Amino acid sequence: MRSTISAQHCLYVLLVFFSVSISAQNRGGSRYVMEQVELMHDNDFLHFTDRWYTTGNFISYRKLLNEKDKEHDNKRQFIIQLEQSFYTPSNIISSNIEDYDRPYAGFLGINSGVSLSNEKRILDFRLTIGVTGEISGSQALQTSFHSTNDSQIATWTGQIESSTHANLYGSYLREWLLWDSSFNTFLAVKPKIALGTKDYYLENNVKLYIGKRNELIHTMAHRQLGDIVNELFFAITGAYRYVIHDAMLQGSIIADNSEFTLEPIDSLFFYGAETYWRNQLLDIKVAYMFSTNRTESTGTHGFTTLSITRNF
Repeated sequence: MRSTISAQHCLYVLLVFFSVSISAQNRGGSRYVMEQVELMHDNDFLHFTDRWYTTGNFISYRKLLNEKDKEHDNKRQFIIQLEQSFYTPSNIISSNIEDYDRPYAGFLGINSGVSLSNEKRILDFRLTIGVTGEISGSQALQTSFHSTNDSQIATWTGQIESSTHANLYGSYLREWLLWDSSFNTFLAVKPKIALGTKDYYLENNVKLYIGKRNELIHTMAHRQLGDIVNELFFAITGAYRYVIHDAMLQGSIIADNSEFTLEPIDSLFFYGAETYWRNQLLDIKVAYMFSTNRTESTGTHGFTTLSITRNF
């Protein structure tokens, strides 16, 4: 089994962040937070596979711009995020494109945006600018990592060509409190749209949250800053995406000369379970997710997400 970032590295980062939390006194009540830094990693190594969507690395910085008060109808938060993702076929040994069930693809980009939240809903707007192909560095990073151990090195033959991309994303989140007690239950619905040269789709996400969770405007479930209180809860999630264009399979929607491309399946489903823990200094999220096949030649794929966030 191969993996771009090993389980040992992920556990090491987790232990470092926990040591910071333990060394600090855990305050009772609430704590006011203006900023946070998040490290998030997607990988399918716990599923004993390394194919299709194999790895995603994300570094995010968020800042609270203002609190909701008598003068402001919304709490505003700014985010900037660095993203790198890797997509490989299941057969990485062959250099013959005819043996592939999807093309190799890598993406490196910067996301920035703002969210507007109040007690009833959250509006989120993002702009993504990035590159695909060899200039994304995905091939170089994966090859460099696997050359240091005994894992197989992918050929990266016929990957999606180098191209520049720009995308706009917008979402609207609304949720309802179904059960109000020390062990709350919330239902959230989040429609989303993506427009651009990389992604072009419509999506609707539904989540059921169960546990010790705060209201919409103060919960880590929606990465809210300001007054925060300890939380521990889990979620069951499902989403349907209607895909119009996927540059990781088809290349740029404007013009593309990639050697090997495939048409995506227009109906894509995501489902899984998530666990959240907030202790005022840290936000920890672990998710176990699945996605249905993105093309006719692939299948349902599982991956794990680990997110560690430091609050300031």
